[in-house]
Amino acid sequence: MTNISDAFAWLESQQSQMTADLVELANQNSGSDNLTGLLQVADWLEDWCEFRQSNFQRIHLPPRHVIRDDGDELAIETAPALRWDFRPAHAAESKPVLLAIHYDTVFPVGSRFQTCELLTPDKLCGPGVADAKGGIVTMRFALRALQQFELGTHRGWTVLLNPDEEVGSPSSAGLLAEIAKEFAFGLLFEPALPTGELVAERKGSGNFDIVVHGKSAHAGRHFEDGRNAVAALCTILTQLDALNNHTAGLTVNVGAVCGGGPVNVVPELAVGRLNVRLKDTTSGAWFMEHLDAIVEHTNARPGFRVQRFGGISSPPKTMCEATQQLMRDVENATLASGGQPVRWKSTGGVCDGNKLAAAGLPNIDTLGPVGDHLHSTEEWVRPSSLVSSAKRIVQLLASVQ
Repeated sequence: MTNISDAFAWLESQQSQMTADLVELANQNSGSDNLTGLLQVADWLEDWCEFRQSNFQRIHLPPRHVIRDDGDELAIETAPALRWDFRPAHAAESKPVLLAIHYDTVFPVGSRFQTCELLTPDKLCGPGVADAKGGIVTMRFALRALQQFELGTHRGWTVLLNPDEEVGSPSSAGLLAEIAKEFAFGLLFEPALPTGELVAERKGSGNFDIVVHGKSAHAGRHFEDGRNAVAALCTILTQLDALNNHTAGLTVNVGAVCGGGPVNVVPELAVGRLNVRLKDTTSGAWFMEHLDAIVEHTNARPGFRVQRFGGISSPPKTMCEATQQLMRDVENATLASGGQPVRWKSTGGVCDGNKLAAAGLPNIDTLGPVGDHLHSTEEWVRPSSLVSSAKRIVQLLASVQ
């Protein structure tokens, strides 16, 4: 196919521009809590993407709710989701494809890691260059190639960029679940693994906050009148930690504890935060049953009130027949575009692919460039893989029926 060859040649000629665009995007802070930065990046993306003949919209998202260290709930405003729809007239009978990734990063506005540096000709270090701004660049150039060389016009597509994946997509989860039914399959642009493998299955994940209310008292004069919230929380968290590996692949990480003050006062409030990872829904149900039983046991003690917030926000992502077929299509597209045979791995990490799969949309979620050391000041990406990843997407969307 001449057009495919021309598209590949064009992408290869664009590596310097792809790298320059990635540097410009990554040098703009869009930490999940940096609303000003997120809005500025959303403006930049709207201007830069330039998808011809597509309809664009900004989608307002509800605020996310967090539990503060004082036990109160706080609503945090977030930036919009960005959506482009391309629908060729003759593709009306086919469901379109969803191409999605997030534009937030884990790096706050005060982070010392704010700008990119080219360490070698094919190793770019910078905030979000792999996770997942490199994926945005890959996706944009692949779609530009498809449009420019009139490939893949038998099926429409939608691009969706969301602003909150790094905090679990609490504001965009409802949107993802709602739109999943509109599409034939999904392509997500999280980075490929550092040696090029793609992710097949993912564990599920959930974050929880445990708030214990006790009763303050003077530790010397009226100790027996107090109800020690810190001690009660420690008992709860110790019991939860003991659940580790009681079912295959289940891990419980107690990540943070807050409470207490002067040691001559019985503490009346304590907050604990934890994350759970699980391989299947049965493990999730088992964990929730034990979590609620542990919480209720403390709630039954006179003078204590325990609140549990959170849940399993990302169900486990397992393979179904449709996903296996999509994996074969990706394997074939990779070889046809000049890549090496695809190797697949399972991981304990989660992404929006979990949520879309749970909503019934088969998807592959590591179609971005190759990179590593995500979420650290050593995060890097291979600029050459921007091109190879984009070529794979062009081949896939030009050929898959």
